[in-house]
Amino acid sequence: MTALVIDADGRLTYMGEDGCRRQIVGDLELLDRLRQLQAKDWADRDGDGGLQS
Repeated sequence: MTALVIDADGRLTYMGEDGCRRQIVGDLELLDRLRQLQAKDWADRDGDGGLQS
């Protein structure tokens, strides 16, 4: 399995062990929302340093 790739049509895909490319997300609006959530998650981690005492 390889890293996730966003192809020219905006689909989130990966290459399976059998050599076939598989589509995970084909909905651009959903993909944009996933990116927003990921960015928010990273911003939240950076904001508190990941640890609280």
